[in-house]
Amino acid sequence: MLNHLKYNVTFPSTGRSLSGDFSFQKGFGAITGPNEAGKSVILEMIRYSLFGTAALRGKSDDYKDLKVELRFSVRGDEYRTQRTISRAKLFRGDEEIANGVKGVNNKVVEILGFGLEVFDTACVANQGDIEKLGSMLPSERKRMVDSVIGLSVIDELAKWCGDEARTIASTISGMEDSLVKPAKPVEPENYCSSDSLTASLEHLRGKRDELNQVKGRLSKPLPAKPTEPIEPCEKTAQELEEELEQARAYETAQNELKRLPAPPEVDPDTIEDDFDAWESRENIRRNYPTTMTAEQIAKADADIELVRKFERMSHLLQKHEDLVAVGTHTCPACDHQWPVEQERVEQVAKELDDLREQLAGVEIPSKPDMVNVDVARRQLQAFEKVKDEWERVKDAEKPKYTRQQVAQFQVAKEAQGRRAELEAVPATSQTSKELNALYRERLAYEQKVETFQDQLVAWEEAEADRSKDEERALELQAVPTQLAELEKRYEDAKIFEDRMEEYEKSLSIYESKLTEIKDRRAQEEGYRKGKDALVILRRLVKQHLIPSLNKVASHYLSKMTGGQRNIIDVSEDFEITVDGQPINTLSGSGKAVANLSLRLGLGQVLTNNQFSVFLGDEIDASMDADRAHNTALTLEYLAERISQILLVSHKYPQADYYIELEGNEQNIH
Repeated sequence: MLNHLKYNVTFPSTGRSLSGDFSFQKGFGAITGPNEAGKSVILEMIRYSLFGTAALRGKSDDYKDLKVELRFSVRGDEYRTQRTISRAKLFRGDEEIANGVKGVNNKVVEILGFGLEVFDTACVANQGDIEKLGSMLPSERKRMVDSVIGLSVIDELAKWCGDEARTIASTISGMEDSLVKPAKPVEPENYCSSDSLTASLEHLRGKRDELNQVKGRLSKPLPAKPTEPIEPCEKTAQELEEELEQARAYETAQNELKRLPAPPEVDPDTIEDDFDAWESRENIRRNYPTTMTAEQIAKADADIELVRKFERMSHLLQKHEDLVAVGTHTCPACDHQWPVEQERVEQVAKELDDLREQLAGVEIPSKPDMVNVDVARRQLQAFEKVKDEWERVKDAEKPKYTRQQVAQFQVAKEAQGRRAELEAVPATSQTSKELNALYRERLAYEQKVETFQDQLVAWEEAEADRSKDEERALELQAVPTQLAELEKRYEDAKIFEDRMEEYEKSLSIYESKLTEIKDRRAQEEGYRKGKDALVILRRLVKQHLIPSLNKVASHYLSKMTGGQRNIIDVSEDFEITVDGQPINTLSGSGKAVANLSLRLGLGQVLTNNQFSVFLGDEIDASMDADRAHNTALTLEYLAERISQILLVSHKYPQADYYIELEGNEQNIH
């Protein structure tokens, strides 16, 4: 059901703008008004709101600033479309469910269950297009109706089922061509599982390895019996070591006696010289030299000051001469003359007079070397820091002996106490070198004896082991043959088991493929039965649809013609006759009434349960007054069966409500 329409549009070719804001009611509504008022535009905007630019009567460029909003209801849900030429939105209630022109177009078709072509055929009779259904070719009518009731989908499903059945049959044929039942391998003679032979096999392999080790030991020659070493002397290593230590102590004492110093010439404990005072005096003398006295430094300072005054006076004399040489001024009244630089001349003369007075009777001294004077001044300042210490030690006497000599006297005195101790160390019969050689020889002998004992034990053990190996080799000589036989049985068992495993896998695959082929045969049969069922379904739908359409359309035809025309017959191939006469041979009014009856019938049969709306645009234009009156009565009657009828007309049919464009729409030029 249509609820509300609001739109604005401008036509660039004429500059004309139309706008509208209308609410629609349930039942029969009539849109009236003068020519060019835009009555047909209302139906065009409804169709455009639902199906987009394909519903416009012109090209998209013919509509400027087109903006439309439509609210409509389907199966209890209210929807709202918002469109411009380039944008579109669709809402269910307040929820946006589609965005974009293509998305909204597809969603509206999904909601209604049909598209623009079916809508214009079954729900709309546009101006000048009342005969559209009758002018269609039978094949076009068939395709349109099939699309609405789903017969085209049934045809597609039937074709798909047939294609699937053929594909599965081809797959089954290919599977059967490649299917070969595997052959079961022959079990070897005296077969035992490889797992049961593993323990025996490992046991024999261990004996084989043992036999190889025994043979390896027997292949090596038996070592010669070891020879006992000869004792070099009777003394033990410990006795020789003690004698060696005694000889080394004697030789060390003798060497130390040779290094002992002679007795000191003076007893160091009797020396009382003041070493600290003398060393402090010598340190000050070396580190704090003075090249000038304080009086000499003061005289040098006075001489340099006099030299600077004489140099200043000489400079001022030259400056005075230069200033006077600049010239003089002469008074024009009295011819008095005075220097041009009189003020500066007077200043220089005054300073010269002061210097002459200070230096009167004084001879110019030699200019002192102030660099040396400054060095001497710093030396004197540094000496001031140690002046008190110098006064204390300046008269100290030089000691007779140095600290080093006193220390040497002390060492010599202490060494004399060691002499008696060193001389008491006893001598040995042999030198440490001779004793060391005997000691090392004895150690080597004792080591050889120890080694000899180990070698003798090892030799005796080797003799015993060789006898055991010879006995064991005889015991194990049959092992290689036994192992080879068992390995052959194990290998045969393993090959058989691998082949059995492969056979069982192949058999499982074979049986799985047999099951798959069986399942696919069932699928193929199911698709073939499905196709047959769909063909039957299509025939049953057509058997129900055509009689229903003929009945409803004939009823409307009889009402609109006042009984002059009564029967519309639509064949299974959608050939149309009216009272046995082909529809195309009827008069203009007859065609219009028959077409309108068919459209109303299609709407009742096909779309009424989905979207119960019929839009008519001056459908009575080609009818006489009587037939137009009957048509209006039929539409009033249809208001009980169709939820909403909107009729554009210059006349005023007996409608439930009217939309007068002069009062509801502004036309702006």
